[in-house]
Amino acid sequence: MNDMTRSASSEASALIEDFLAANPLPSSEQWKAFTLAHPAHASQIADTALMLTLDDADFDAEELDVELFNATRSAMLNEVHLNSVPVAAAKTALKVCRGPIARRYAREIGLGERVVLFNQMLAGELSAPYVLVKRLAKSLQLRTAALAEVFALNFQNQPVQAYKADGKPSALRQPVSWEDAVRDAGITGEEAARLLHLEKEME
Repeated sequence: MNDMTRSASSEASALIEDFLAANPLPSSEQWKAFTLAHPAHASQIADTALMLTLDDADFDAEELDVELFNATRSAMLNEVHLNSVPVAAAKTALKVCRGPIARRYAREIGLGERVVLFNQMLAGELSAPYVLVKRLAKSLQLRTAALAEVFALNFQNQPVQAYKADGKPSALRQPVSWEDAVRDAGITGEEAARLLHLEKEME
């Protein structure tokens, strides 16, 4: 473990301790909100949430899985530790998804013609459903956790000012929810329902 990794781990531990001090018995929604607020530490948060919740006889396993998977936008609960994830390889692979070919990948993972949502997903600007991250990782032959981490890094490294689907500037402090992203894109009716249902799919 290098100094940078050790520092990140210590920061995550401190954040989790403060969170648990303020929320001794956090709900799934509280874990999700906490994870979305600190995407760089999603893996450690998810591991802690799972470990603590498994000791609770009243917890809903299915609800926990869906909430944490969607919150972390990755398969981090089932993947190896972040330190061994080939993030650099994922960064390189994502370059092929940009430009005109983005439409092909959007269709392939189930977004249809919604290339704007796909591009927002690559930039880390939205909290993409786990199933979309998994499908793209499979297509690019990457680990899901590595891809999710790159999305989080892309969001952290983007300029302070970002843009919504309607072209209006918006200062993002954290990735927007999938529901808000679909709504901001002006999607309604059956297509909206189909896209929103992706959050419940684990595949």
